Amino acid sequence: MRLSVRLTLAMTALVLCAVAAVGVLAYYNIGRAVVPAELARLAGQAKARLGAFDSILRVLHSEILAARTLPAHQGVIRAVRNGGVDPQDNLTTAYWLLHLGEAYAGQMRVKSSIAQFSLVGIADGGRELLRVDRAGPAGAIRVVPAAELDRIGDHEAFERTIALPPGQDVHVSPIRAGPSQGGDALPVPMISISTLLRTPAGEPFGILVLDFDLRPTFERIRAALDNSTTVYFVDAGGRYLLDLLEGRVRPSGQTGRWQDDYPDLAKALGDKPGTATVLTAPDGRRVAAAIVTAKLVGGLGVGVIETENFSKIIAPATALENTSITVALVAALVAVLLSALLSRSLARPVAQITAAVDDFTRTGRIAVPEGLSGETRTLAAAFAHMTAEIDATTAALRAKSEQLDKIIASMADALAVIDADGQRVFANPPCIALFGEAAEIGSEKWKRKYKRFKADGVTPMPDDESPSSRARRGESFDNVDLGIRHADDQPLIQLVASSRPIDNPDGSFGGAVIVYRDITALKEAERQLRQAQKMQVIGQLTGGVAHDLNNILTVLTGGVEILADGVSDHPTLKDVALMVDQAVTRASDLTHGLLSFARKQPLQPRSIDVNALMQETARLLRATLGGDIEVAFDPEPDLRRALADPSQLSSALINLAINARDAMPRGGRLRLAAANADLDQVYADQHDEVAAGRYVVLSVTDTGIGIPAAIRDRVFEPFFTTKAVGEGTGLGLSMVYGFVKQSDGHIEICSDQGVGTTVRLYLPCAAAQDDVGDADAPRRAQGGRETILVVEDDLLVRSYVMTDLAALGYTAHAAATAAQAMALVYDELEFDLLFTDVRLSGGIDGRQLAETLRKHRPHLKVLLTSGYKAGTPRQPGGPEDGVLMLEKPYRRAELARMLRLALDGEAAAQASDGEVRLRGR
Repeated sequence: MRLSVRLTLAMTALVLCAVAAVGVLAYYNIGRAVVPAELARLAGQAKARLGAFDSILRVLHSEILAARTLPAHQGVIRAVRNGGVDPQDNLTTAYWLLHLGEAYAGQMRVKSSIAQFSLVGIADGGRELLRVDRAGPAGAIRVVPAAELDRIGDHEAFERTIALPPGQDVHVSPIRAGPSQGGDALPVPMISISTLLRTPAGEPFGILVLDFDLRPTFERIRAALDNSTTVYFVDAGGRYLLDLLEGRVRPSGQTGRWQDDYPDLAKALGDKPGTATVLTAPDGRRVAAAIVTAKLVGGLGVGVIETENFSKIIAPATALENTSITVALVAALVAVLLSALLSRSLARPVAQITAAVDDFTRTGRIAVPEGLSGETRTLAAAFAHMTAEIDATTAALRAKSEQLDKIIASMADALAVIDADGQRVFANPPCIALFGEAAEIGSEKWKRKYKRFKADGVTPMPDDESPSSRARRGESFDNVDLGIRHADDQPLIQLVASSRPIDNPDGSFGGAVIVYRDITALKEAERQLRQAQKMQVIGQLTGGVAHDLNNILTVLTGGVEILADGVSDHPTLKDVALMVDQAVTRASDLTHGLLSFARKQPLQPRSIDVNALMQETARLLRATLGGDIEVAFDPEPDLRRALADPSQLSSALINLAINARDAMPRGGRLRLAAANADLDQVYADQHDEVAAGRYVVLSVTDTGIGIPAAIRDRVFEPFFTTKAVGEGTGLGLSMVYGFVKQSDGHIEICSDQGVGTTVRLYLPCAAAQDDVGDADAPRRAQGGRETILVVEDDLLVRSYVMTDLAALGYTAHAAATAAQAMALVYDELEFDLLFTDVRLSGGIDGRQLAETLRKHRPHLKVLLTSGYKAGTPRQPGGPEDGVLMLEKPYRRAELARMLRLALDGEAAAQASDGEVRLRGR
């Protein structure tokens, strides 16, 4: 059969099949699209009708609760319970009922849908006390005469309202048919809503009932939505309540249950709040039906059923089915004619293109036939373009492959590719440098040379947990820690490995890519950071403890002085007081040691001749350490001057010497040395808290037993010691560490077991202007008659200070917080000096308080006190020059001296060299 004939038959059959398929599919698809949309529309309308009804019930709920709050209700209750006269307003029951009737009638005039108000008492069988309705002439509002009032105690609504549980205020009755009104023969759909009235003591007195005409409500619902459907309102039990039929609203005349009339709809609903489906109605018609149910205000269970003829819904699909048959016949005739013409025009060009493709398979080149036109020419040109793109893509892939090989070879990370058998098929240079050549991997020689460890660098890693083993099992993982040691004497190389499997085209496992990253430097940086953070946390803890201890020691110091004065004529008690005073002094030394570690010990840095200080320290150590230890020190020519607190530096050197003595139990050599040092930025970047610059380095070297590597990182921790219990506090090196760091310096320790230890202290160099001489000796302490404002949040310290000030002759006022102090100042309290602790509770510290009060009183004199001082030493010329600082604990004489310095205006003279401090010891 010729190609043209085959094309004709194929195109005709294709057109017929396409038209038939389009018609059938369109019919079903339109039906499938229209029916769910119509069902959703019915369900939406039913939900909207139910929502509108719920909104009315909520309005009625608010309406009756608002009506319940009318004061006249309580007037009626008081009058009825007191024999007919309200004892509060001296008004009768009749007056209050008349007043209520007017209030009810007023609301009914405003709201025409309210059919009736009733006030029913519980006593006398539920007799009505008042009723206002629309039964007057021509529907006028009237107050029903007392003779027409009924007893409704046996009505269901009365009983349900009386039985309302606590917390539930309103009862809503089901929709019911009321008497017809006007010329309309249909009954009126009504609903009653009632609430319980209580006496002031909470006892039930009666109920308030509101009858509501639902016609306006449902007329609005009917007018707002599609009226071509049939709508039924039903209750939770299945009873028909209300019908919206033929554009009219009326109470339902159906007596059965909707579940019996629409069993398919009830089955589809189940426990759901709503559903929609297509079913057979009781009259045999095929209809679309939707139902929505809900629990409304007052616990009223209501549902809305909406139905529509199925033939109306499916009408578009039926019309399309008839049209499709006609279109199919016409399309078949046209297809026969067109296919005959097209097949003839396509047969020759197709044959030419086929020949060109055959040539391409033999030569790899495409020759476009000449004389082609239309689509065949476009097809031939597209094929030629495709072959050109294939050639270009192949060349680009080859170039990218070479580029990728170079990139992988230049990667810092080690990369390996293994096949399904675990054999390494590719490795870049870093991988070969780490693990060796592929041929050796896994051999006994390789296992002896390369040892793998877990993340801790100590525990050997089993073969089945290694990254290569996991990759061979097809696992995908990220950042698995391991360590590699090339030999026992080589450092540990810490790595993280990540892997991804390579899948074959059929989905089977074909190998894996493993990437190893060297994180040895990162791990070391993390270790240093953790150490610094740990020391910082411990420093904060010890600083806080020392501050609180200094507050306690301040009270103890003053108390011991007072006791010592009181028992001066009792030698035995005087000795006891002296021992307590010595114990308090030792405790003060301990707190200052803690503050040194916490870097919160107030320092008095000045320019130091390091050669002279170390020579004096060496002389002292020779006399102290004994003859078994040789102490050596050679002065360094041209040694720079250091900026530090000389007493603290001497204490640090002595502490280091004592540790060195303990490390040389059989004697040895202790060498002190000093030198100039210039630390560059590279060194500073490698060490935390180090700034590049000029330093003086002091070193203490011993020939002792050395420090084990396992504890070398812990020697600066407070209370850490290797000595036996009772032989050391563990504060020596931590105090040295805190002093050096607070002095903006750097400390370094080098130790080898069995060889000895060297500790180097790097202290910043002093500038020429930092050479400050000793301050003059303070003048003799004395009291005064001035007024002092004391701000101290510690009750014991505040009481002690007030006692001392009174003993010194001063007038004192106390405040526990900065806020209390500012309140006293703003109340125009007159005083000569502010004496405040630096640390105060309440969010404002002593310095901030002083700055704030000086805005109010520019010439205010201030004396600060503190258990510790955070931060680095202050430099002269700062914003707080002229402010004195008294450190805790202090004695009465020191307190008196500093008060006179502050009051007599000597702070400015002494503060020219920085903030004046006096340590109370």
